[in-house]
Amino acid sequence: MDSKIFFIVNPVSAGRKTLKEWPSYEKHLKEKGYKFDWIFTEYPEHATAITREVIKSGYDLIVSVGGDGTMNEIINGFFENGNIINANTKLAVFSRGTGCDFIRSFGIKKGFEDFVKILEKNEVQKLDVGKVSFLHTSGKDVSKYFLNISDVGLGGETTRRVNKTKKHLKGFLAFLIGAMLTILKYRNKNIRLEIDGKVVLNEKINSVIVANAKYFGGGMYISPNSEVNDGLLDIIVIGDFKTLELIKDFHLIYNGNHLTHQKIRHYKGKKVKVTSEPIALLEFDGEQQGTTPAEFEIISQAVQVLI
Repeated sequence: MDSKIFFIVNPVSAGRKTLKEWPSYEKHLKEKGYKFDWIFTEYPEHATAITREVIKSGYDLIVSVGGDGTMNEIINGFFENGNIINANTKLAVFSRGTGCDFIRSFGIKKGFEDFVKILEKNEVQKLDVGKVSFLHTSGKDVSKYFLNISDVGLGGETTRRVNKTKKHLKGFLAFLIGAMLTILKYRNKNIRLEIDGKVVLNEKINSVIVANAKYFGGGMYISPNSEVNDGLLDIIVIGDFKTLELIKDFHLIYNGNHLTHQKIRHYKGKKVKVTSEPIALLEFDGEQQGTTPAEFEIISQAVQVLI
């Protein structure tokens, strides 16, 4: 591979195993002939700052080593002041986190050898990127980018719960247990949903999922119809489920059969606005950073990714 490569490594990912295992990965990659630079992240959003710096320094392949949250920080680093810094810069993902949901949409496993195969193939796809503007926990209106999925409502609260734990459980169990515990206390909200300038609902519901890819929550097949390069967002509305009803039917999300449920609706669009009463927590790519009101849009085929 004739690329100038930079690895951004989250040492606390995979329950801090990455810190211990990275020297071995580094050694094996260099034995295979790869030349690259790397750095450990040290604090939240450090990966975003690093990404902007190394792209401007001329690196043309950035590798995310960590969970979907690390990947999200890096994809935000591809942009500055609302514009992509260099459209020729590519992203590769060595997934090491709790959920590892983004790579599931491409049938990629999260082992080291599977990642090396991606590097060796060096096949690139141009993927859409979602942009969300929302009320940050700091109280400011901010905009962020995401590659995978955003969720307003139950998913936002589940993500906050899971991220507060030590994440010693694997992704599936961590998110399943987190979801069940959250469902017991969660209360549906009055939500107004607007898609491409048209109000499609204004009623009490559980959640609105805005998807670019297919999986979230440690393997939930929430958006089986999503395509990551079709220039459209998939919007899944989880209706006014009662607590026991949601627990009973929750398993449908893991095989994609939930879309046939009478209380679930599916839309496609390019721009989405969500307001709620009371406010609802928002998550994207496994990160919970703020609340409604939120506005989403799709940026068609904005980033090149090794798949």
